[in-house]
Amino acid sequence: MNTKHTFWSLCKKYDKIEVPIIQRDYAQGRETVDVERIRKKFINEYLIDSLLKKEKIELDFVYGTVLVTEKGGSKQEIFIPLDGQQRLTTLFLLHWFIAIKEDRLADAKNNLLKFTYETRPSAHDFCTKLIEKSTINNLLKVKQEILESEWYDDEWNNDPTISGMLTMLDTFAKNDALVNNSGKIFDSLISDVDTLISFYFIPLEKFGLTENLYIRMNARGKMLTEFESFKSEFYKIIVPFPELLEEIKDKIEYDWVENLWQYKENDSYVIDKPFMQYLGFITEMLYYKNAKFRANNYESDFLDFKVLRQVYAKQDNLKFLVFSLDTIKKLKKLNKGNILWSENSTVHDIFKSILSGKRDINQLFVLFSTLNYLNKSENLENLNDFIRVVRNLIHNTADNSRREWPKLLKSVNNLIQDKNVYEILLDENSHEALDGFYVPQRKEEIVKANIIKSFPKAKDLLFSIEDNDYLKGNIAVLIASNYVSSESELIDFDISTCDIQKFDSIFLSLIFDSYKKIASNNFSKIWGDLLTSSLYNQSEWSRLTFNNADYQKHPAIISLASEYNKSSMSNLNDFLIFRRKTFIKMLLKQNNQLSELRSVKEQLYLYFIIHINIMLKDSTTFFKKKGYNFGWLAKESGFTSIFVNGIEKDRWFNNVNPIFQTYPVIFRYNCGLKKENALDVEIVGQGPKNNPFELLSIWANDNYK
Repeated sequence: MNTKHTFWSLCKKYDKIEVPIIQRDYAQGRETVDVERIRKKFINEYLIDSLLKKEKIELDFVYGTVLVTEKGGSKQEIFIPLDGQQRLTTLFLLHWFIAIKEDRLADAKNNLLKFTYETRPSAHDFCTKLIEKSTINNLLKVKQEILESEWYDDEWNNDPTISGMLTMLDTFAKNDALVNNSGKIFDSLISDVDTLISFYFIPLEKFGLTENLYIRMNARGKMLTEFESFKSEFYKIIVPFPELLEEIKDKIEYDWVENLWQYKENDSYVIDKPFMQYLGFITEMLYYKNAKFRANNYESDFLDFKVLRQVYAKQDNLKFLVFSLDTIKKLKKLNKGNILWSENSTVHDIFKSILSGKRDINQLFVLFSTLNYLNKSENLENLNDFIRVVRNLIHNTADNSRREWPKLLKSVNNLIQDKNVYEILLDENSHEALDGFYVPQRKEEIVKANIIKSFPKAKDLLFSIEDNDYLKGNIAVLIASNYVSSESELIDFDISTCDIQKFDSIFLSLIFDSYKKIASNNFSKIWGDLLTSSLYNQSEWSRLTFNNADYQKHPAIISLASEYNKSSMSNLNDFLIFRRKTFIKMLLKQNNQLSELRSVKEQLYLYFIIHINIMLKDSTTFFKKKGYNFGWLAKESGFTSIFVNGIEKDRWFNNVNPIFQTYPVIFRYNCGLKKENALDVEIVGQGPKNNPFELLSIWANDNYK
């Protein structure tokens, strides 16, 4: 059974606690930069601080096996820690230090002598003599006094475990709060009631010396903590690579703990969860990198040992995993710019998001591509350009589902060279090298590369347009506005055929400025002015549907921005009024009576102008309940239509005058006419009192306000 113990109660329970020879040296006392940081966080800021405040803390799990031996006719139980020896050693040293400080070593001696080291005879002897022989006059110089004592063997200087223990004691001595504390800490530390520093203890079943310790340990792996059990199984996978195995074992306890420390859960002092999330992410991407394109099925659990064995049986993948964990320090420094068109979307932010368990495809590709780039290229000056191109490609490829990933990841890899990504895109084979990504976006990235080559100063402008939250890296239509301006021309224009030398960055900048004004408040000022554009599709089922998911960069909007730019009017409202008046005058020239118009788009646009400029209402009351789609029904009492000849290209209303209804998603005929969905101009009593077409004519000729 799992039970909670303190170091003191564990010593009381067993006749001996013996760190076995197979365990590595005591590492928490190493004098490396990374371990020093861990000591600062774990020893000073957590362990000692909690002890002095008498706040109870838990140090996760300690597990091991119990050996039963006979000595002098009586049985002895020896606990052999298989995991937790580092923490136990630290607690042993802490108990000794506080016992010395409070002159309680005589009280502590018998229990402390039960803790022994078998990694080397020298470590065993040092621990024994530390308890039996040491006398410390100045606690602040504890390390120096031990080194200068008669019982200290100079050959022990070569023992890394002893060196680490001395460093840890010196760490205690340098903690002013601990050394200068006047309270009685020792009694609190060994109390069975307070249990200030505890851990969960898992003894594996008892067995004799003749049985195989390690087979037994593995057989009982299900009793271990999930993370400890995972590590044990994962190490088996990488046994064929002994050098990497030792490196990973070491780093997973120290370097990577430091790298991931700030991402641990609140009130937790282990990095298990962020580590597993990151491992799952790396494994998933490496799996798809080597998977078959459009296979019938793919794995979904990337922490499953079957998948881990498949991925990390390849040494290159294992090396990449080590690199990715080592590189976390670099990722922390990539904290500028908002890559994914929102706040908090730097590379570091994306990394944090993935550690929290999110699996946004844009984020996955940006982070994995960044890691691949850092692994293959030392030219950091080109990293941002590379990330930008990858971002544009993956976001603007509609089918970026996982079945496409093997091809997409291969194409991203083609962009990683010593050269800048825009130089790579100039290669004549670059289009094929980007296989899998949306073809128009591939063409666009190549065109941008050519523009940057011919006009280097245009690079910043292109980047600022790409970073617009509405355009999101897809700016082909704005580039096309350099060459054509009408909606139909923009729809048909292929920018890969454009003459780069005729590109005008000043003109593009002006168009972009106009676009930003039009786009303000999510294009709310211009929705009605797009009713006659191809942004709306008329169906024979009595509907006009706004169904373009990428409306923000639709040719109709870019054409309007181009028209606005050419007007030389600084005020958008003045431009829209001028445009509406021009439209009415054109219709008056072409038609004897506006009431006889049969085009549903023209009818609705006139309704919009009446609503805004004659009835002086706003667009939100025209597009009711955010319904940018329109359906229509036969009029009933309480409603009136100002048009008399029905709607052309409509099978039901070819000669019947309808009443329009807005709807956001689905138009329901069976619900009948609803005032809350009808246009105000068609509701009896809410429209203009005079003939609306006469009012429009007067207004269009500047005689009505």
